[in-house]
Amino acid sequence: MRERVHGEAAGDHVALVGVWDPVSEDLAEFFRATVAAARRQGLGVLVVTLAPDPVATLRGPLSRPAFQDVEYRLWFQEQCGVQSRIVVHLTRREVEEGGAALLLDGIRRHVTVAGLLLKPGQSLGRGAPGGIAAIRDYCARAGIYVGFTNPYRATAGIEEARTHLANGRLARAVELLFQRLHWARPSSRSRVLPWPPGTYTAQPMETPPAPAAWANGRTCTDKARDGDRGAPVQVYLAPCPGGSRLRWPEGAPPWLAFVSGPGDSGRAPVDLGPGTNQLTRGRP
Repeated sequence: MRERVHGEAAGDHVALVGVWDPVSEDLAEFFRATVAAARRQGLGVLVVTLAPDPVATLRGPLSRPAFQDVEYRLWFQEQCGVQSRIVVHLTRREVEEGGAALLLDGIRRHVTVAGLLLKPGQSLGRGAPGGIAAIRDYCARAGIYVGFTNPYRATAGIEEARTHLANGRLARAVELLFQRLHWARPSSRSRVLPWPPGTYTAQPMETPPAPAAWANGRTCTDKARDGDRGAPVQVYLAPCPGGSRLRWPEGAPPWLAFVSGPGDSGRAPVDLGPGTNQLTRGRP
């Protein structure tokens, strides 16, 4: 198990564990409400992001492709006031055989955990080691209280959107999720995406639109314009093991917000609102 710590804060925390992909307005409200409730108890909030998704670790990344990269999810959490963030990478064996003790031991090496909030029915691993009995037993021995949250409303159409994504139909996925798919520039300027190869269209951005704007009744195009910084670009993802390799466009800013893919050929243009060009889906 590998842990990558972001924004480690001092003091006791209440922890949330999930994949958090894709993000949504409801997820932003959930994070903010949790932060506010924890603050009233003198606690910080730790969000643990499992990346890659354990399901993708078991079945392969192309079987369950990510919508937003983990850097965007971390950025989103920070914008919602989350004090501490940890990314956890589990091997296939750890997904199959690990459980609550493995995960909680790992995060407690970095952050003091006073409480653990679970969604109803949530587990922290496969079988008995990750089940609620094992979670309660571990937390009782460690002095961690276990609570349950009212689950935030998941974005409608996620599984349908994921099917479109797996087939390179990003424009349809974007329409269903009502958001672009954000990925950050890596230091190597090259990264593997769990998407099929082909030509994609993306909006270069200096920074994504802040989720704070999402809570104010802004429209989709309003939110998109907040982050726009450059003309749309087309990028080619070359086939490679585990997906497709993206080489960051020369001179492009730190973020790309993908809006269409190779499976969208023949569909109508995507209207991104005033001040932007329409993007032709698929190859020109």
